[in-house]
Amino acid sequence: MLSLPLILAAAVAQVLSDPQPLAQAPSSWRKPNINTSLKDRVSLAQAAISQAIGQLDTTNSMFPDPSNTYSISGAFYSQLAEFDQLTNQSQYAANLGGYYGSAKTLLQQQFGAANFTGFYINDGLNFGHGAIIAYKTYNVSTFLQYAIQTWWAAVPYTLTQTALDAGKIPSKSFNLTASCQGITMAGGTFWSKDQQNPDIVGLATGSFLVLSALLAEATADPLYLSAALQSMTFIHSHLYNVQNVVQDLISARANDSCALGSAGLQPYNSGFMIEGLAVLYTLSKNATYSKMIDDIVSASLATTGWQDATGIIQTGVNKTGDGTLPRGLVAAYRRNATSPSLRPYIASYLAVQYNAAVDLAKKSGGDIYGQSWLGPAGTTFNAGAQVNAIQALISSIALDDPILPPTPLSLSSSGFSFSSNAPGSSPTLPSSPGPTHKTKTSIGGVVGGVVGGLVALALLAGLAFCWGRKRGHSRLKTPSPQSPNSALDMRDRHFDFLAGYTGQLPDEQPQSTNVTVASSPHQQFGGSPHISPYQVHDPVLPVQVGGSLNPVRRAPSPSPSSESWALPPPTLIGAETHSSSDSPSVLSADTGRSLSPLSPKRRQASDPAIQAVTEQPTTEELVRMLYDRMNSRPGTNVGGYEEALPEYRTAVVP
Repeated sequence: MLSLPLILAAAVAQVLSDPQPLAQAPSSWRKPNINTSLKDRVSLAQAAISQAIGQLDTTNSMFPDPSNTYSISGAFYSQLAEFDQLTNQSQYAANLGGYYGSAKTLLQQQFGAANFTGFYINDGLNFGHGAIIAYKTYNVSTFLQYAIQTWWAAVPYTLTQTALDAGKIPSKSFNLTASCQGITMAGGTFWSKDQQNPDIVGLATGSFLVLSALLAEATADPLYLSAALQSMTFIHSHLYNVQNVVQDLISARANDSCALGSAGLQPYNSGFMIEGLAVLYTLSKNATYSKMIDDIVSASLATTGWQDATGIIQTGVNKTGDGTLPRGLVAAYRRNATSPSLRPYIASYLAVQYNAAVDLAKKSGGDIYGQSWLGPAGTTFNAGAQVNAIQALISSIALDDPILPPTPLSLSSSGFSFSSNAPGSSPTLPSSPGPTHKTKTSIGGVVGGVVGGLVALALLAGLAFCWGRKRGHSRLKTPSPQSPNSALDMRDRHFDFLAGYTGQLPDEQPQSTNVTVASSPHQQFGGSPHISPYQVHDPVLPVQVGGSLNPVRRAPSPSPSSESWALPPPTLIGAETHSSSDSPSVLSADTGRSLSPLSPKRRQASDPAIQAVTEQPTTEELVRMLYDRMNSRPGTNVGGYEEALPEYRTAVVP
């Protein structure tokens, strides 16, 4: 029997180990307040944008050398729409229409890349994100079509329960592991189109999560909501570490024993998760999502994985900034998706990034920005560095922007719908009270409570729960391949197209309805692998290896209807399509000039040991639960859902 002092010590240690929202910024943070007027911040952002526009190739509306920079062009398009959204204008609407048309033509004709999709899945999803933000900003249906096309292009590289039950996916040449720690692998998105690469990464899965959630919000189509929930669940179940920070990757190959990559923490992985959760919270007002956002934001702003005591984001050997985490924080801030105590903390963190970019990275007397927000200042234009800094500048504008009103949903016989379907219209505010937020327990509260016998028993039970939860998180890591060297990144691009569910505009007729997989890589093309949409080409640090992992049995399969989002779209998108129900048709594989593929090292497998699994809710049940909460069905708590969603993790056998 544990003594009271031991219980007390363990309880205090648990509280100390969990990230706590801060009432104010740490005193060591550099310039956590913005003293520049909103007008001047808008001018600074617009000047940086104009500098970048001036560098676009006039023949294709992309940054020079698109085989290496095309993903950065997609991120930049997203920023143009976001800038107009934050400043309540349509300055770049016409520009973006032309940019997307020119880029699509170049990528398809010169590189054989349909629907903006290159070798690395997340690169194409950048264009999808920009397109859906443009659609929500300008209410032009063509942008929605582009977003839907890029979404479908990523579907063949996203795991479904059907594929996991079969043990194979057409886009990969190896057998799949269906579950890790007793939890299904459904919802994970592969990093690349290399048939032999087993890496499911936070960058691709997070990008797919965000685009799915934004499409669900824009179209009211449960197809996208179901996909978003699966992606969110995958990240939360398989990529979270014990500090609630999103890790880089996990292998989906059957004989890799659920190996986790150990190349270090990257801010963009958590940034995508924050943005996706913020959208899901807007749709449901479920306090579970708000609590998850609180946890990951607190952890992301406190970690030393990508920042020091100054609070300035600095990643890789070149200490580069990152735009994805600020973008995710802006989404949570504008959607009011966090507890009130975290809002000033987020504002201070965004102020630190803004001030660092302007003070330390901006060229004196110019509008060029360097790649590191620690300095030195930029001297020559670099697309990745410029786009990175633009996000920090845009994020500062959001701090003065009104909170986005919620868009209530209602479930009808044809699915669920918005109170107003027009992206530009003013949504109707719900009459129910806003969600209540759980207050974090302080150390003093824990200490005082332990004095009482009943609270001591409660702490003991809580300690056992936390111990079990941490065991579920603390998977040992097996050797993982070293990420490609940056020099190789920029010279050895290749494609491995799956003729999956890639959409076409009405004037582009499908060549075939047969799903085929290319047997060898093709055209040299694709953005820098495994980096943030805003990241500068930066050498990847060597991977450290060690440890082993126990495989588990496959989790129960959800019903087929819960994965209708993975079925091929039956028809072409019409000119006025506003839903994925009229999604693009299936195409055959593209071909191109053969190039030598990358050959990453293979992971080593560990000794197996079967672990027990328990039955889990299907994705269909999760979607229905979300619907019920949106519609205040009996048994739900309108306006403040304090009950937790079903536990995704299962018990681990000691």
